[in-house]
Amino acid sequence: MPFLIDGHNLIGAMPDLHLEDPDDEARLVERLQRLAMRTGRRILVVFDRGVPGGASFLSRGGVTVRFAPAGVTADELMIQRIRSERNPRGLIVVSSDRSVQEAARRHGASVWSAAEFLAYMQRHLGEAPASTGIAEEKPDEVDEAELDYWLRLFQGKH
Repeated sequence: MPFLIDGHNLIGAMPDLHLEDPDDEARLVERLQRLAMRTGRRILVVFDRGVPGGASFLSRGGVTVRFAPAGVTADELMIQRIRSERNPRGLIVVSSDRSVQEAARRHGASVWSAAEFLAYMQRHLGEAPASTGIAEEKPDEVDEAELDYWLRLFQGKH
């Protein structure tokens, strides 16, 4: 299933990206490209207003970028895309905006909030959840001697 994402909505949900940063879109797209490569899913990310030529500069690696033209919002562009989609049931729409969510549901698309997508992205990119800021480290194998030490310690047999 391809993703249709409200880019600024997603940036607003990310603890390490900020809408005030002039490079926020490029940084998000870079992470989305890594996600697309890992999952094989196509991603269309839509932003409100942008630099002319920005979409072609940023679109690559399984990610297509669209900036809403003057007088049109990203939400309107997303709703147009949902309506024109050949197979809307095969689409996952990522937006916390009610009008976009309602349009997606009316056309049979799946709907994820920005927070839900962020959790999905963090899992697939091996990033730390936003709440801790610390990556969970998992050993490849268990050191039997260390395990035995800790078991004895906690069982009071040290």
